[in-house]
Amino acid sequence: MSRPPYDWVDTEADLGRAAERLSRAGALAVDTEADSFYHYFHKCCLIQVSDGEAVYLIDPLALRRLPSLGETLGSRRIVKILHAAEQDVLYLRRDFGFHLEPLFDTMIAAQLLGKASIGLASLLLAYFGVKLDKGSQRDDWSRRPLTERQKTYAGEDVRHLIRLRDVLRAELESLGRLSWAEEEFNLVARRAWEPRVFDPEMFWSIKGARDLSPREAAVLRELYAMRDRRAVEADLSPFRIVSDEALQALARKKPAQPSDLTGIRGITPLVRRRLGSDMLAAVRAGMALPESDLPVAPRGRGRNNRKSTAFQSRLERLREWRMVRASELRLDPGVLFPQSTLEALAAAGPSALDSPAEVPGLRAWRLGLLRPDAPRLLA
Repeated sequence: MSRPPYDWVDTEADLGRAAERLSRAGALAVDTEADSFYHYFHKCCLIQVSDGEAVYLIDPLALRRLPSLGETLGSRRIVKILHAAEQDVLYLRRDFGFHLEPLFDTMIAAQLLGKASIGLASLLLAYFGVKLDKGSQRDDWSRRPLTERQKTYAGEDVRHLIRLRDVLRAELESLGRLSWAEEEFNLVARRAWEPRVFDPEMFWSIKGARDLSPREAAVLRELYAMRDRRAVEADLSPFRIVSDEALQALARKKPAQPSDLTGIRGITPLVRRRLGSDMLAAVRAGMALPESDLPVAPRGRGRNNRKSTAFQSRLERLREWRMVRASELRLDPGVLFPQSTLEALAAAGPSALDSPAEVPGLRAWRLGLLRPDAPRLLA
């Protein structure tokens, strides 16, 4: 029987041996798998680490405490290589207190190189002819035991990251963009988890919510809050309780009695049995709300600035400049300068460069590109 292409780590002894070997590496590929698609209180369920040869699949659900791994990943001598690192960084910091500086993010590197496809599967296929099986991407990683297919999938996500880093880093250096990337990497590595606070006004993010009447919006807000309460109780992702589409259909129909729940798309017999009384109570609460308390759709940020002639003129000049520079640099315009950064610059006008740190997204590398043309663009 052939040996699996990974080492499964679920005991302290195995973790100690893995950490001892990994601590000798100059670079480590890191990835995580979580259960956010399934649970309200989502968590890191698997940590994959490779030194370019050995691949370790570390089970934090079995081990709970991972001090030796944290010490290894916290070493500033070791570069941690991840793809689309932000969520991994947040999970590892929140759940285990890990810090991953210095860090190299292969997705950010690909963006700054102007790659058309920046997914890991696309990059590995393009550079090495490696085909990844992404069939387990949305599995429930909190379930045990994991299948061999899941373990193989998880291992392949880190197996090739170090050599991918090598080629991307060389390309960044050749284009003079390595410092750009390192600035972005440092920002990602320092991200901290922000506690999840439920906001009932987020019901406006449901597609079609702004098309509802004020009364229907009030009902939808009550339904949205009810769903979140039930999701917390069941530790399930809210959409697994009842879909956004079903909530909106309920808000439009405004059922008053159990029989009114039939025929609504997404409200199955099972949903009616489990949530029927709660849904009807939410509808009643929304219908009873005084007219003066009906929700009003939030207006876009900076709306007054957008209406000013000076703002519009600056924004148009910035957009035109971005298109030209993006073409010259062969970058996606949104990577070069996000729309939110252009709007903040247009709103601030000439004073923007007095306090560049206060302009969202205005990195040092972007400021360097902008500064020669700033007097004309921000006038």
